[in-house]
Amino acid sequence: MAAIISSIPVIVFSILAVVMSFLTKCRPFKSWFVAKLENAFVDHFSCAKQLIVTTDFVLEKSSTHFRNGGKTSLYDLCRALSQLNEYLVRAQGQNGVVFHRTRELTPAFAEQLRRLNYFSKIQSVNASIEGNYKVVESLIEYILERLVESNANALERNIREQIKITCAEFGYALTESNELKRNPDDPIVTSMESNQYRVSEAISHLCRDWSPSFKCERDPVNQFFAERISSLGLQQDEKTLIVVPGAGVGQLSHFLACNFPDSLVDSIEWSPLMYVCGQFALGYGRDVELSPFALRYSGQLDSDRQTRKVGVELSKVRKALNLRSHWGDFCEFVPSEKCYDTIIVCTEFFIDTAENLFEYFETIEHLKLHCKKLHWINAGPLKYGTRPLVQLNAVELRNLRNMRGWQDLQESYETDHNRSLTGYLTDYGSLFQCYYGLLKFHSILVVD
Repeated sequence: MAAIISSIPVIVFSILAVVMSFLTKCRPFKSWFVAKLENAFVDHFSCAKQLIVTTDFVLEKSSTHFRNGGKTSLYDLCRALSQLNEYLVRAQGQNGVVFHRTRELTPAFAEQLRRLNYFSKIQSVNASIEGNYKVVESLIEYILERLVESNANALERNIREQIKITCAEFGYALTESNELKRNPDDPIVTSMESNQYRVSEAISHLCRDWSPSFKCERDPVNQFFAERISSLGLQQDEKTLIVVPGAGVGQLSHFLACNFPDSLVDSIEWSPLMYVCGQFALGYGRDVELSPFALRYSGQLDSDRQTRKVGVELSKVRKALNLRSHWGDFCEFVPSEKCYDTIIVCTEFFIDTAENLFEYFETIEHLKLHCKKLHWINAGPLKYGTRPLVQLNAVELRNLRNMRGWQDLQESYETDHNRSLTGYLTDYGSLFQCYYGLLKFHSILVVD
């Protein structure tokens, strides 16, 4: 009897397989099934695109923090999490290319590589990628938990349904009591479009912004911003807003919020990958380890350095109460209040990311409508990217500031390689190390 009962699932599955095999050959059924499937996807994606992800992953119809209601939707969040979810498959696929290229060598050369432990190195890189993916899995689960928690009291049934579908996409079932249950058997389905360079970049920025290993990159820049803001002599009763565009994974915003607790700090990031990594850093509360250089084969001294782990001390991070994180386009940003005594815009490695630098100027200057005094503090190289329409040098940039009514309170730069240049995600254990000279300025807008 027990044998018969145990075989029932197999029998049922076999019958279903036969039935489905027959139905899939039936043209009317195929058309009906495909139409239903397409409609389900269209309905889901359409609804997801209509739900804006506001501060702390609250889903709403529009955002009050950005003009035109905001454009960062649940659909965008799902795409970012999907790209992170594919990291293991795609990164090991990229590493597999390194192995498959050796197949073009003669057996004699391949044997020499084996004796050099070259193939063992490739395997160790795969192991490092697996280690990184464990952190990525924790990140995805944390963001889904935040999404569920932030919308637990949502009155609209549509919002809860979309959250359930979103969780299901990543192998989680949402219970009636708003708990996530993991189904480890769910397969990872890779999408046709996935920018894994940006995924690796975002993961590496967790190290750059929060690991002691990169303290040497952060401290000089942090100190510059702190000194310039302190020089203003802000009073405790002054209403001050510090705005950090292009906040990345959020270390500078966090630093400023902790060091100037009497000021509000608005942290703004447009990249969904950077934003979710930043929120993970601020709220996860546990240390993690990552191997940020595992896929960098060039310039390495030995395999251990290439695959070394970097500790990321997230257990020491506590999000400051005066820090507000926003996901969206800085050029669409609107302060939450009409008037502050002082607004201070702090840009780090940011202004050269503009496609149209004049848009950045106009956006920053527009903040004058919300304050009595507007300051702009900058530190970064002029290393233009993102298809720039103009590429100004330091002198042209200074003249443009003056032309538009900015008065420089301080300007400095460094180009001497014998002095303190700044690294950025530099592999300090490799033969290739890149450093930047930073253009620093502090200006105040004096035009009424």
